[in-house]
Amino acid sequence: MDIENEKISARQLGRMLFYDFFALTSLLLPGILTKEFGMSGFFSLIAGYLGGYLFLRMILAQMRKMMEKNQSFDNYLQHYFGKILTRAGLLYLLLFAGIGGAYGLYLLCDITRQYLIRDTPVWLIVGVLAVLLIYGVSAGIESRGRMMELLFWLFLLPIIALFLLAVWNVEPARWMPLVSKEGISVNKWLSKSYLVFAFFLNLTYLPVLTENLHLSSNISQACRKSYALCAGLNVILFLLLTGIFGAPTVAQMEEAALTLTAMVKVPGGFLERQDALLCGIWFVSVFLFVENAMYASVWCAKRITGRNAHGYYVFGAGICVGILAVLMYANAWMREYLVRWYLAIGVPVMLLLAVVVTLWPLMKEMGNKEGLQ
Repeated sequence: MDIENEKISARQLGRMLFYDFFALTSLLLPGILTKEFGMSGFFSLIAGYLGGYLFLRMILAQMRKMMEKNQSFDNYLQHYFGKILTRAGLLYLLLFAGIGGAYGLYLLCDITRQYLIRDTPVWLIVGVLAVLLIYGVSAGIESRGRMMELLFWLFLLPIIALFLLAVWNVEPARWMPLVSKEGISVNKWLSKSYLVFAFFLNLTYLPVLTENLHLSSNISQACRKSYALCAGLNVILFLLLTGIFGAPTVAQMEEAALTLTAMVKVPGGFLERQDALLCGIWFVSVFLFVENAMYASVWCAKRITGRNAHGYYVFGAGICVGILAVLMYANAWMREYLVRWYLAIGVPVMLLLAVVVTLWPLMKEMGNKEGLQ
């Protein structure tokens, strides 16, 4: 691989996406799905992941087309939709990624105050994290790709070890009944499946990385492997949590996965604070998720304005995401409002835009071929 050319390999892209796929889903989905659905939330988890996989294939097809034409995402959009519509779409993408990044930063602050350093002012934690995010994004995509590739196994192996140690505490009886006597409500099943699917709408800003990929990269295989790995880990985690604590207890936990890290003990007692180590691993995962969202926002800002003021935009994105995260932490009503907006408006509109961007060029080219015939 070439050095200092702002290019990443397909493997590095897959590693990068793994954190996006795993960070928030592993922390939030077990509690959300069991709260109203109990063990039946397992079926919503599977359905949501299947929907996310189809969406991933659609986005990858679009990226392959862009790579064949050697086009960046904004050039690709302008070719089919014109400058005004392209800028409007990028502006919406900027806001979408920014709100997602701010929520991730809020979650980071919450994890830090609960499990790592208590009684620390929110503004101080968010400020330090924002500085680190600004530094990380300003380093460039190539540097971040290498870092995420190096961290991957350091992240994955302890998680696998945690699962292997936790499996001995599972009581299979807690999984029963998998379906309640009343059966599965179709409306609830669809709503929870939609919620799981909503966690993967950050795939909509995956095409911004197209210009940073080597043309010979097999991105489809790398991304599908990362997605499958994330899905497998989340299914295992859901079964572990419900098998150890029971679905009603998991429903009352805010971050059940972090509670699991404190419960599992390493044989021999040679690692007294393995919970802090494993919590730190999840912390890094969410941090990288926020970093990826910030990068997408900065990229959109540069293409909308036509100015390559990378440093200024990174600094501005860090400030905006930090302020919004503090407001989310201080005001529960604001956090709930943004979550409702994200699910009711943000996700459907972004999904519609992604489908149009993918299908419209294909329909247009088919029309041109028929006209030639």
